Amino acid sequence: MFSRIGPFEALVLGVVIVALYLAPSVIAFRRGHPRRLLVLTINLVLGSTLIGWAIALYLATRPAPDHGRPATM
Repeated sequence: MFSRIGPFEALVLGVVIVALYLAPSVIAFRRGHPRRLLVLTINLVLGSTLIGWAIALYLATRPAPDHGRPATM
């Protein structure tokens, strides 16, 4: 399947794979999530497993805790 892949295609494929692998961490940092370092740690340590990557994605996309702040209208 990959016998005809050239160096440019291999580089593009590598960039896409790394981008998908780090997507939960990028989402958490872009959103300013308060537990973004936890998401990054889980993503780097357990991201190679599908379950670890899914947990990191879940944590990155869930809303930040309210911590008793009054709601603004």
